[in-house]
Amino acid sequence: MENKKMLKVLVKEPYRQPYVKEIEDTLDDKQLIVGGLIECVGMPDVKHVDLYVNEEGKLDRLPGNFWLPEYEDCVVGTCFMIGYDENTGENVSLTDNQIKQCEKYISAYQIPIGLDLYLDFKALECYMKIKQKEYEKKKQEEM
Repeated sequence: MENKKMLKVLVKEPYRQPYVKEIEDTLDDKQLIVGGLIECVGMPDVKHVDLYVNEEGKLDRLPGNFWLPEYEDCVVGTCFMIGYDENTGENVSLTDNQIKQCEKYISAYQIPIGLDLYLDFKALECYMKIKQKEYEKKKQEEM
């Protein structure tokens, strides 16, 4: 019997709190979470963590999830964060500390209910610039 590599990831659905889930390290499991083709970008502000999103999410007009000021863009639809080994590039389970860091980042930039990413983009962008200043100030205070 084949040993399946299981990984602990953090899933974030629009307008919901993130939650930890264990998935099999397969393309199918990753695509199942995001509901389509996957795209991987580095998770801002958290070392050795990748963010997987639906590659066609904006084309499909999936709801806004959370803002990424570093990319001046928004995650849409359900996404997940997963660790990676910096030496091999392979996916690994998130550590408890990485999960806490991701949750902190997400909570700072969550899209508020009532703001539509597609109809209110300029207002959302302005709102998120304010949130970014607050986040950066808080980060400085913690140092």
